[in-house]
Amino acid sequence: MPLSLCLSLSTLAGLIIAFVDTRISGFWLTSWAIVILCTLPGMGVWLGNVIRKWVMPDAVYGSTGAVIKARMFWAVLPQFIGWFIGLMAALGTLGLRG
Repeated sequence: MPLSLCLSLSTLAGLIIAFVDTRISGFWLTSWAIVILCTLPGMGVWLGNVIRKWVMPDAVYGSTGAVIKARMFWAVLPQFIGWFIGLMAALGTLGLRG
């Protein structure tokens, strides 16, 4: 997935969480939550993309199903893992536990 699309979705998810979660109340906590929930997962997506470009193989050989599976893995999963780690760090920073 392109990095700009991943960062846009990450920012959208952060804004939705900041405004929908009932545990976040008050102007300053909501403002802080917007900053944290848009920044840390975005940094995780960026770091996941950097690691993806560094580790991703140049070519994948095999059957059609294996090639499609490998391409989907490298297109989505590293950024998603970075987003998830960034989201958990953001929620931990805000003191919001499951």
